[in-house]
Amino acid sequence: MNSVDANSQPDCLWALHNPIKSWALYNLTALEIRFLFLTLSASELRTVRVCKKNESSWQEVNKDSHPDFFTKTFVEHYLKTEAYPEIVGSDIVDSDKQYFVIKPNRVLHPRLHTRYDVSVTCVLVGSNNKEFKTSTIDLSEGGLYFQDAIPSWVAGYFLVVVNDKFQLMCSLVEDQKEKKRVQIVSEESDFNFVQFRNWLSTL
Repeated sequence: MNSVDANSQPDCLWALHNPIKSWALYNLTALEIRFLFLTLSASELRTVRVCKKNESSWQEVNKDSHPDFFTKTFVEHYLKTEAYPEIVGSDIVDSDKQYFVIKPNRVLHPRLHTRYDVSVTCVLVGSNNKEFKTSTIDLSEGGLYFQDAIPSWVAGYFLVVVNDKFQLMCSLVEDQKEKKRVQIVSEESDFNFVQFRNWLSTL
């Protein structure tokens, strides 16, 4: 795909879709998309799609196809100047900033879901888009059990692409001797989770 200049048309408006969080925003300027990109995780940046107003399809986004969405030089204009006061009174210390996570609303109940003994290919996507490919021994609406041990760099919340179709947010199951199980923490309303659940019902 040829490089797209996000600012080639001053009045050009865009839409942005985040499938992991199940939201879409419309009539955004390129500058607004740049700001939003600064707030997205590596997994979200990997899966978001954009669409220019009046175009007929959504586009994948990366630094090659849409370089202007990733430039940070524009931020300098918005940096603090003497006209604004210092930010004080934060209760979050440095160690908190490294581990602070907002947990999803979805509550999991162990052994609540039917397990399917099906082998499908899965790709675990960690920080910096690092990938680990494996296959399932069984899977259910609540989690996945893999044939191979999950590497140590997979931690916290991470994306699992199931069967090259479904992008699910997951986390490691606690207190397991060999790291092979993950629980699905995608919200019930997430489009990918709904499609995954529908697919399970056909097995």
